[in-house]
Amino acid sequence: MRLAVPVATNNISAMSTPSAVTDSSLLPVEWAIPDSMRNRLGREAGPQRSIFEEGHLLIILHEVPAPNGVERVPAFFWRSPAGKWIASRSVIAAGTLGDMLKTYEDSLLKLEMQETSALTANGHHSVLEAATPLLRASRGLHRSLQQARDMVKEDRELINFRDRGAAVERTAELLVQDAQFGLSYIAARQSEAQAESAARMAATAHRLNVIAALFLPLTAVASVLGMDIHSGLSDTRENFLLILAASVGFGLVFALMVRKKG
Repeated sequence: MRLAVPVATNNISAMSTPSAVTDSSLLPVEWAIPDSMRNRLGREAGPQRSIFEEGHLLIILHEVPAPNGVERVPAFFWRSPAGKWIASRSVIAAGTLGDMLKTYEDSLLKLEMQETSALTANGHHSVLEAATPLLRASRGLHRSLQQARDMVKEDRELINFRDRGAAVERTAELLVQDAQFGLSYIAARQSEAQAESAARMAATAHRLNVIAALFLPLTAVASVLGMDIHSGLSDTRENFLLILAASVGFGLVFALMVRKKG
């Protein structure tokens, strides 16, 4: 996994350039943070978390993940002991911690609109494919902001960030559930349609069996009597009617037997 080179910014303007990042640290070298805090970072940013040492707060977050991407792009937010915030985010998107949260909120809003208009299984699956990694990232986001809130209790702005992070995670969870429910509903509806079609086909086959059983004796007797054999059974009208009645009677018996078994 390859991490993008971060750019340091504050709430107004950039404070560092990619050249300010050394190979030994992912953080800008001009950041006046304890060396022990720098040493807690390796070659990669690692999971989303908060670090607090000697009054310095460092929040490590990840950018909004791509639907099929495995790369985690880091975003660093440093709060000095004086309460000043400085952001060092990737070259993909630079800004404040509030801007970071807004990228999550905007991504979720876009997916919610896509989920609302989804009418097919492919539509729900596309939303689920994009929302699932976003849900995993939002959980780490909320957890990191809660850690930061527990470490620095006197910063009211952190409460707002934490609450927005919780809302992002909740929205992502509901979005994933809606997409899963949509897929389940389509699958259930298709199964129901297939069951109804199978029932209609079975009923049609049963009716055909009843008709075949009804006319089978009459057809068999007519075939025998139609042969060029002088048996004398059909020479009179009474014999013809008797044979016809017996054939129909046997047919009715067979038909009732088929209906009873069906």
